[in-house]
Amino acid sequence: MKLTNEEKAMLDGEFGSGTQRCIDLQIRLGKIFGAEKMVKVNHVHFSSSMPNELLHKMSEGVESVRTVASIHAAFDPTWFAGKFGMVMKGELARGVAASDDSEFMQRMRHLSRLGFLPTFTCAPYIGGILPRPGDVLCWTGSSGQVICNSLFGTRSGRESAASCLAAAVTGKTPYIGLLKKENRYAQILVELKPDLELDKLSEADYGAIGYFIGEKASYKNIAIKGIPPGISFENERMLLSPLPVSGSCTICHIIGVTPEALTLEEAFGDKKPEEIVQVGQKELKGSYDMLTNPDTDRIDMVAIGCPHLTISEIANVASLLDGKRINQDVRLLIGISNSVHSLASDSGYAQGIERAGGAFMNICVAAANRLIFQKELPRVIATNSARAAHYIQRMTAGRSRTIYGDMKRCIESAISGKWGG
Repeated sequence: MKLTNEEKAMLDGEFGSGTQRCIDLQIRLGKIFGAEKMVKVNHVHFSSSMPNELLHKMSEGVESVRTVASIHAAFDPTWFAGKFGMVMKGELARGVAASDDSEFMQRMRHLSRLGFLPTFTCAPYIGGILPRPGDVLCWTGSSGQVICNSLFGTRSGRESAASCLAAAVTGKTPYIGLLKKENRYAQILVELKPDLELDKLSEADYGAIGYFIGEKASYKNIAIKGIPPGISFENERMLLSPLPVSGSCTICHIIGVTPEALTLEEAFGDKKPEEIVQVGQKELKGSYDMLTNPDTDRIDMVAIGCPHLTISEIANVASLLDGKRINQDVRLLIGISNSVHSLASDSGYAQGIERAGGAFMNICVAAANRLIFQKELPRVIATNSARAAHYIQRMTAGRSRTIYGDMKRCIESAISGKWGG
């Protein structure tokens, strides 16, 4: 690997032992994947669940990160204590570790000193950090990776907490994988059948399409032909976010939307697709059946906000709950970033939702939710997120069942206590 003088100085320890450890990790990673050089990183999004000891070792002697850096959704004990009255002291809840207040606050103080922004979200692009086409991102969180690659034309691979921290400390990352143009071309073409009636699809329908496509594509790059040009940003996100959980796809070219795929020829690099996959009502129903497995129509919990909701989605929730009240036997949980929560409070939406009995959380409502992973698991959870339903079924080993449907039906079920759609 060819290193610049600055990168050689990092490796020689001239910038401290933490920077030296980070650049060494990146060189080792780059060599495994045949990188010929490092490239500049424009933004890092870091999972702060890394143990404090390792965090301090990798940032020893570092005064500040070398790029814009933000914090991914993670368990925040202060939020749970304030909102839900739950206090955990380093417990393990259904395989998900919890930090106590002192450990968490120590970590946050250290990250703040380094320059990390406390966004606490899986979707920093909805909170003022907007990636540009061609920007290099090192993000934890597979939904953010596939959404930014596919909608904004950024360059991002699958990353770990350690590789993201190393990128923040050094400002560099190995030139590998989807950072390279030749690795970004589509391999599989997805065509939407006429029986889908695209103008009538809900956000859950788009999520079901994405869930089916992800399983079919596995790790391969996708191009989708036939998505309406007027599809909302929220529906685009729901289409894309299941791809890395039912499969491991990290880029999906939506023809006419993805900046580097305005035509099929651009998406495939003038090559023919390796495979053509068609999606219609049959495939849509198959995804719904996989994501829905209740043994009763009674609902214990409704979980929405995976990925975290935009302010438009929050406004929709507030409208659906206006003048209503959540059933006393149901808990409505809403995933939201700190910045969008502040905007929702300033707009009055948050207060209306909370008066109706809804509750906000700045973590993942499915994969790291202490209210799911507790001693008595909720039996039936309704959600409008294919990604969330997938997580819940697997991370509870099937002990919690899911019902999958659009936001309107989810909110109606939270009010009535029963699934009616």
